[in-house]
Amino acid sequence: MAIQNQGFRRDSNLVETENDRTAFDNLAGSGTNLDISILQNNLRNTSSIPYFKVDNDGFFSTASDRVIEISSITSTGKTDPVTGNKTTTIQVSLVNPFLIKFGDSVKISGITDAGSDIVNGEFSVEGTSNDLKTFSFSISGVEYTATYSDVSNITFSILSQDLFSFTKGDVVTVSEDVNFKKGINTINPPFFTKGTEYYVIESDGLTKFKLSTTPNGNTVDNRLNTFNYNAGERLVPDNFYFIRKDAVLQEQIVNYIRPEIQDPEFTYLGGNTINGAMDLTQANIESAEFFMSKKYRGDKDTTTSEPISFEGSVVINDPHNYNSISSKITDNTPLRRPPGVYIGDTRSFSSDNNPWDKSGAELNTSSEEVSIGELTFLDGNNSMVVTGIDNDVSTLTSSIDASSFTHKIPVKIEDGNGNQETYFLLLNKS
Repeated sequence: MAIQNQGFRRDSNLVETENDRTAFDNLAGSGTNLDISILQNNLRNTSSIPYFKVDNDGFFSTASDRVIEISSITSTGKTDPVTGNKTTTIQVSLVNPFLIKFGDSVKISGITDAGSDIVNGEFSVEGTSNDLKTFSFSISGVEYTATYSDVSNITFSILSQDLFSFTKGDVVTVSEDVNFKKGINTINPPFFTKGTEYYVIESDGLTKFKLSTTPNGNTVDNRLNTFNYNAGERLVPDNFYFIRKDAVLQEQIVNYIRPEIQDPEFTYLGGNTINGAMDLTQANIESAEFFMSKKYRGDKDTTTSEPISFEGSVVINDPHNYNSISSKITDNTPLRRPPGVYIGDTRSFSSDNNPWDKSGAELNTSSEEVSIGELTFLDGNNSMVVTGIDNDVSTLTSSIDASSFTHKIPVKIEDGNGNQETYFLLLNKS
């Protein structure tokens, strides 16, 4: 039998110690046993959030309230016989289970009968049943008992959440198989399969995220990017929830080690108090959220009404040939108003100004409204040909009246060797 202060024998694998916690402390330092106890069963730790909606950009979002179908509401009032304090407990029963947790904010509205000023309002969940179909919360200072069996005009909502979300790289599963449904038709295979691991991408860390089958991949299904509730598209069932694995691994423990300070002027918390550092961090987060919405990204569209400044050259393409095909030039439909340079279906530089006027089959403009910096024809297919000049001409024939020309344009002509010479094109309106 082990005795106190016996010591530890390697060949006995520490079996002589009467207290395993003491053994850890003796081997690794005081308090180590508490650290290890925190890691007990850590590989099984999970956290969950319910499915709220898919927003217009294909994100799973908790940024707006979620209405949940209910079957009844019961309020029970009581008065403490000793203190005289009054309390009303409100119990809500759901038609289908939904993941509502302790501390979540919910809202009841639509009650017009007696007790509307008591039962209508926002509450913090205090109790949940194991089947996730019954939830309760309480009101202090009032005693009111009633049962609302007809809930057709009552709305029960879980309020938007921005305190907890998944972040990039998190491993997530779903509580059950989830299918995509349009109208009455369920489209297989499932969007998500229970037990399959997915990876969080494009998360803002607060209210929205997407899922991928790989850590840095694309959205699980492209149909999410164009999700349209108005067209009858939805996920079924709509009461599933996401489950994140919260295992604590060696890399997380290593990251908690206080780093060696290289800069003698460095201070933890930036010299602020803990409260001051928290306030500064929150302010920086809010500023970052604001400016992130104004930045231009390569992985998604950005919409802004702010002026755009460019450094360097801007290349504008005409992939639909709006300005080179005669049928499209004369097409006056709203999306193809001739002529001009377009980005998509929008005229470049967000302007409707157009110096050209359509007159019959011709386009007319005042010359002072048109400027060409440099126009080059370099495709090698005789895309520009000047005819009627075989040799240098010193005198004009009688058939050419020099006074008939009203305008001239200087052009640089380059030969095959790269030599340039400036000439003038004589023009008139007709």
